[in-house]
Amino acid sequence: MSAKRFARCNTLVLETLQSRLESAPQSEFSECRLFDSDGSKYLLQREQDAPSLFRVFFSLAGFTDNEAVSTNLTPIMLELQARNESICRVSTGQGTYQLKFEVLCDRLLGLEPAQQLSMFQSIASVRADILCWPLRQQLTVLKAGAVPEHGTVVMYSKPGQPILVKQNQDDCLVVFPIWLPDGTSRAYTNAFIQGFAESRRLGASGDSPQCSFTAGPAPVPVPTTVQEYVNEAKGGFVSIVVLPRHVKESTLDEFVWTLLSFHDHVQYHVKCFKALIHSRMRKRMQNMILELGQAKTNNREILAAINTN
Repeated sequence: MSAKRFARCNTLVLETLQSRLESAPQSEFSECRLFDSDGSKYLLQREQDAPSLFRVFFSLAGFTDNEAVSTNLTPIMLELQARNESICRVSTGQGTYQLKFEVLCDRLLGLEPAQQLSMFQSIASVRADILCWPLRQQLTVLKAGAVPEHGTVVMYSKPGQPILVKQNQDDCLVVFPIWLPDGTSRAYTNAFIQGFAESRRLGASGDSPQCSFTAGPAPVPVPTTVQEYVNEAKGGFVSIVVLPRHVKESTLDEFVWTLLSFHDHVQYHVKCFKALIHSRMRKRMQNMILELGQAKTNNREILAAINTN
């Protein structure tokens, strides 16, 4: 799957931050709301009485159901704060917002363009950072070789789409329940999932985790908190086995985000496959219409020749 296709950094948020922050405090901008594809939201705010202070509030969609994230919010904030210690303050949000960034515009404008971009990307990638944190911790423990004793851990890439993670002694099993849509997309999704798993199983190498497909039941114990969601996964289960050699510090964040983007990857390719099938059908229909038109023209010429004779 393409890590670039489902980027960690929200491009809309990044561009908005650049335009708003670089023009502060001269601009008259006071508030702006942005939404991510899963319903997560950003609130960009600058008050008139503090023009050099720019606030960004973030709310993760489905946060209350994501226990793996909510229990680790403090270390997530500490890591985000460490990245931008002199420019930005990170703290607990207000109301429905879990995080608050306070950007010091005076210090920001004194940085090099590359440093400014790094800070913007840090804020625009906060959704990915929060979602990736639980799985990243699991893989870090796997790499260290100190696997703790626990059962199946539930994580989310989107609200209502749990991912099951089971740590073993020598590997980490990441299980994706597959929910099949109604209508014709159901057959496309089922065919794609099985083909994907088979190709990854046969083509797995040292740099590529092994992948398998099971129609059911789930290959790992399912916690009661997500039993209802998992039971509705009529498309089976895709399991990806991550070994310690797959966990590399330099690419860990992108690797984890690529795993969490698996459901998006499936939906994207199913839509592309449907578009391909429809384009082929339209092309065949156009060719058929042309052939029928040509046949009518030839028929009229033949009848005209007969009548002439």
